[in-house]
Amino acid sequence: MSTRWFFSSARVGAAASADGQALRTAVRFFQDIDGRREEPEVRGPTLSLVGPGEVLGFDRSMVLREEPPPGTLDAAENVLASVELVHADLPWLLSPGTVATAGGPTPQPWIALIVLSEDEAAPPRPGHPLPVLTAPVAALPLLAERWAWIHVEARLPDDVTDLDAARRLVEQRVRHHSADVVGRLLCPRRLAPDRGWIAAVVPATAAGRDAGLNVAPQAAATTDAWPIPGRDTVDLPVYHWWTFRTGRAGTFEELARRLRFRPAAESGLGTRTIDVGRPWPAEEAVGPATVAMDGALRPPGTAAPETWSDPAAQDRFRALIRERVDAPALLRGEAVPEGDGEPAGDRDVVAVAPPLYGSHHTGEQTVPAEPDVWMSTLNVEVRRRVAAALGCRYVQLEQEFLMARAWEQVGEIRQANRLLAVGELAAVAAERAQRKHLGPLDAADLVTVMAPVSARVPVSATTPDAEPTTLAAKLASAREDLPVGTASTSFVRLTRANGALARRAQLGTDGEPAESFLAGKMKLMGMVSDDAPEAGLPGELRAALSPMRLQLLRLADRIPADFWAQRTEADDRPLRPIMAHPRFTVPIAAELLARWPEWALPGIGALPQDSVTLLETNPEFIAALLVGLNHEFNRELLWREFPTDQRGTPFARFWPGDSADVEEIALWPLDAPLGSQLRTGGEGDLALLVRGDLLRRFPGTALLAVRAVEGRLPPAFDGVPATALGLDESTVLYLFPDLDAERARAEDWFFVFREPMRGTQFGFDTGDQPAEMETWADLTWQGIGVQPARCAQLGQVPATPTRLTQPDPPKWARDSADMARIAFQQPFQLAFRATTLLGG
Repeated sequence: MSTRWFFSSARVGAAASADGQALRTAVRFFQDIDGRREEPEVRGPTLSLVGPGEVLGFDRSMVLREEPPPGTLDAAENVLASVELVHADLPWLLSPGTVATAGGPTPQPWIALIVLSEDEAAPPRPGHPLPVLTAPVAALPLLAERWAWIHVEARLPDDVTDLDAARRLVEQRVRHHSADVVGRLLCPRRLAPDRGWIAAVVPATAAGRDAGLNVAPQAAATTDAWPIPGRDTVDLPVYHWWTFRTGRAGTFEELARRLRFRPAAESGLGTRTIDVGRPWPAEEAVGPATVAMDGALRPPGTAAPETWSDPAAQDRFRALIRERVDAPALLRGEAVPEGDGEPAGDRDVVAVAPPLYGSHHTGEQTVPAEPDVWMSTLNVEVRRRVAAALGCRYVQLEQEFLMARAWEQVGEIRQANRLLAVGELAAVAAERAQRKHLGPLDAADLVTVMAPVSARVPVSATTPDAEPTTLAAKLASAREDLPVGTASTSFVRLTRANGALARRAQLGTDGEPAESFLAGKMKLMGMVSDDAPEAGLPGELRAALSPMRLQLLRLADRIPADFWAQRTEADDRPLRPIMAHPRFTVPIAAELLARWPEWALPGIGALPQDSVTLLETNPEFIAALLVGLNHEFNRELLWREFPTDQRGTPFARFWPGDSADVEEIALWPLDAPLGSQLRTGGEGDLALLVRGDLLRRFPGTALLAVRAVEGRLPPAFDGVPATALGLDESTVLYLFPDLDAERARAEDWFFVFREPMRGTQFGFDTGDQPAEMETWADLTWQGIGVQPARCAQLGQVPATPTRLTQPDPPKWARDSADMARIAFQQPFQLAFRATTLLGG
């Protein structure tokens, strides 16, 4: 950790001992005379140092930061323009002399920062050797007071508390050009709102001005660069410049103080009444009936079951929607009578009916009878079917874009599925060929057929405790019973049962074919058995020839993936296509609020300006919308022949954030309530809806959730940053994950708006000066008598605050360090207490 220190100046080296451009020299030596030690000093010549008239500026790399940054379009009008320099001693390096101040003699800087509006001066024009800016003298600060607006800032360790020690440490770091120490130039001019500005670093002396303009010196070297007698304008060479623009009137503090908390009910947020008296447009109305429709956000503590204004109409609707949603499944379970154009007993009858949301994920084809389970609530309640329909509608509107992104993700899966399809076709064709040609063969014929590849055919060992072997090795181990070559094709052809050799040897009897030599030997050896002809070696050989097994081995090498561990030859379809679904990380809440804001948050259009409203997320609405969204998109994937089984959850994120809001819908327990499977566990997280000019003017406004300490905000805190979701340029929804109403009350949380700060800023507040100023932070431009577009002057002394920091409180115009402490702008923060917003 470090502490911010301000110092009035920094001078090292020869410049620290110079008086203007004059550097007196001396030599001090020691001499011992009669036991006395003397230290006489011999003065040398006075050297003349380089001054402002001998230089043409500084390198651009000396500039560390500009405030407001170059090109800014919405700078605050209460801040002072400033520029930070890498070499903290640069502003005093060529100081023309010192000036007496209340804090003691102070070196006068040789450069200054000026700010001109775009209607007062044109951008610097090319010149030689430096660009030239023509400025009206009336818009420039008093050069005699420039010492008060240029200072040094240092970041020192917290254990440095002594001023002298801090000064020595800063001097050391200035010598080494440490990044912890910077020089800063301020322009004491008050900016006007909604105006373009030119900020420029220019010489503060006449000598520097004339050198930069490449003209003969017209005044003494230490004379100020302006004013010039008899002239209202002055031509100034420019060492460095940039442009920016102030925004519309209103500082962060001023706009933040306009915010007022308005309960959601008072603002008309959270619910809208819809007419449900005629749910089926083509049918007669069931009677006048309405229901309160909630959205993705609702007032805290307002969760309630769906209740119609006419309970009887609600019961009739629920019975009818169940009947119609269940109709397709019921019809598929009935046989089709003859004469209807379909064969009798055809179970694939299609019925047009309202969608049964969640059926693809769960496999359920009818609405569950239990009223409190999530599929029942989703498909029977009007407000949940409306939420699911919004998800469906989004897919229908964006189907081409979504499918293009889906195909981009599937990539290699499509090629893998092509290989799997070819492999499955080859395996099935080979099985049919084997069944035709190899199926009738006995064990001996199988051994003969496989003799050419016998060294590659795995079989079990002869003894149970031995390692598996190959067919060739097994035959070779039995050479006493089976001579070498017995299983060869030539020998088998020679000794076949009905061959010429068998007939001549009269091995056949009564016209019955005799058993082959190889078959007889295999029976004697126990390799085959008449009782179980397919057991033992024949079964192993047929298994080794299985086309599906061979295709699995081949494709596992072609398609390296993890899914092979879940597939075996015993599966119904080992080479079935890979089922996958795309994943979209876009937060659907942003799309919903952009397209249908009144469905996402009923009443949002009527929210007044400068309002802060506390809401909570609605898990039931969110779950219903995500199920409907994924249900419809899975149907679209099927229609587009995407490799999926319609059980995936491509859209798992509703709110912006790092994690998904739901897990795979197919894994939801069927008996769970709607919304309970969200990341929040069925509880709504708090959210703050803010609408006001503050957000339009300062779009980077941060909102933090801070836990109180003994009922108050801690002196220093970081807090938990909210997730911001912009609705329009002046409306932002701030979400607080994992912070619900119960926890906010029990732990006493605050919601704190913090001003976005890009860096160190200086200035004074706008508005009226308080009658009693407690600290310098309450000082306004009015308090020092400065009108817009005018410059502050040290002679306009403000009132002294009543609660100054001790010890060594800053004093107006004592030195530039005190002026920096007075004008330093702390980030403004505005806090709302959660218990107050929740009404407890």
